[in-house]
Amino acid sequence: MSAPEPGEILAQTAVCVDPRLSRLAAIIQHIRPDLLMLCEFDHPGTGGDDGSLANFCRHYLERSQHQKSPITYPYRYCPPTNTGLLSPHDLDGDGVLTLPGDGLGFGEHHGHFGFVVLSRYPILASQIRSWQQFRWQDMPDHRIPADYYSPQAQQVLRLSSKNHVLVPVQVDGQQLNLLCCHPTPPVFDGAEQRNARRNFDELRLLTEIIDNASWLRDDQGKSGGLGPEDQFVVLGDLNADMADGDGIQAGIRRLLLHPKINRQVSAGKHTPKSLGGRFHLPWQPRQGRATEWTHLAGLRLDYVLPSANLPVLQSGVFWPDKKDPLRPLICDEQGRPRAQAGSDHRLVWVDMMLAPDVSRQHANVSVESRTLPAAGPDVMAKR
Repeated sequence: MSAPEPGEILAQTAVCVDPRLSRLAAIIQHIRPDLLMLCEFDHPGTGGDDGSLANFCRHYLERSQHQKSPITYPYRYCPPTNTGLLSPHDLDGDGVLTLPGDGLGFGEHHGHFGFVVLSRYPILASQIRSWQQFRWQDMPDHRIPADYYSPQAQQVLRLSSKNHVLVPVQVDGQQLNLLCCHPTPPVFDGAEQRNARRNFDELRLLTEIIDNASWLRDDQGKSGGLGPEDQFVVLGDLNADMADGDGIQAGIRRLLLHPKINRQVSAGKHTPKSLGGRFHLPWQPRQGRATEWTHLAGLRLDYVLPSANLPVLQSGVFWPDKKDPLRPLICDEQGRPRAQAGSDHRLVWVDMMLAPDVSRQHANVSVESRTLPAAGPDVMAKR
C-alpha cells in the first residue's frame, strides 16, 4: 500500500470497494493476529496517521471480507521514517538534490514505503524507543563503502533506511517488546554494494539492540537496548535470506542464530512454513527450503522472531496451495498468484505464550508480519 505520490493511499482507502485491499484484509481476518506489522504502508514521514490506516481499518478490517469475521485494532502506531526524507547533501553523486536518489531512505516522498503496527492490546506510547536518526558512521566497525559517499554525506546519512523501533505492548499485565524494522533490499546498487552493506549493518543494529550494546544511543539520547530478561519479538521484512539472494548472508545468519532468539522459530521445528510455497516455481533456482519461502522470488525475507524466553505454540506462512479454498485470496481475477493481486510477500505468523507470571494465568498472543504491495507499477525502481 505504497504509491509514488503522497495522498494516493489515503484516496484508495477512502472507499471500501478495492478488491486488492479486500483480499489483504480477508487474510488478516482469517489469521486474526493480536499484533500485526504491515510494511510498505504510506503515512506521513514525520509519523502519525493521515487517515490511511484508519480508513483501512474502518473500511476493510472492521467489515467482513470474503466471508471472514471483522477484526478491530484499537491501538495503532505509525512511526516516523527516513524514506523520502531529502538529504541536505548529495548521496547519489549526480550533483543535484532530488528524490528518490538523495533520500536518507529510498522513497519518492517522505513517508513512502513506511511501516505501521496494529495491536489489540495497549501500546505503551510513552515508552517507545527509536533509532531513526542514528548515523551509519557512528556504528563501530560499520561497512560504509569506501570512497562512495562524500565526507559531507557521511555526516548526515542515517543507518536505518526506514526506522528501527522498540514498541512495548501491555498484554494482560505483562510487557512484550516489538522490535520492528524494514532494512533496505541488498540490490539496486553497484560494485560498491552500498545497499547490501547497509542491509548488513541494519540487521546488525537489531542484534546490538538485543545485546544491549553500551555504545547505542536512541533518538531520545537513552543508551543501550533491551534488558537481559526482556521478552521481545523481532518483526519485519528483513530483505535477507540465509540460503539465497543477494545479501551478505552472515548478517541474517547472526540474527537467526543469536542465542537470545528462539531457535525453534528461527531455524528449527517451528520455523514458519506453508504448503503453497512448496509447489511454487520461482524464476531462478534456489537452495533454501521452499516451504519456508515468504516471497514470490523464492526467498525467506519476512520474519517473526520471538525471544528465547517465549514458548512458541505454532507458526506458519499464509500461502495456500492450489487445492485450498483460500487460494483466491492471493490470486488475481484470472486465478494467478501475482504481486498485483495483493502482495509479492506472504504473511508470517507465530503463536506464542508469554512467560509465566505467578499472579495470573499464561497469556497467549499471536504476532504477524507482512509486506504490502506498491499501488503502482514502479515496484522494482532503483534503490
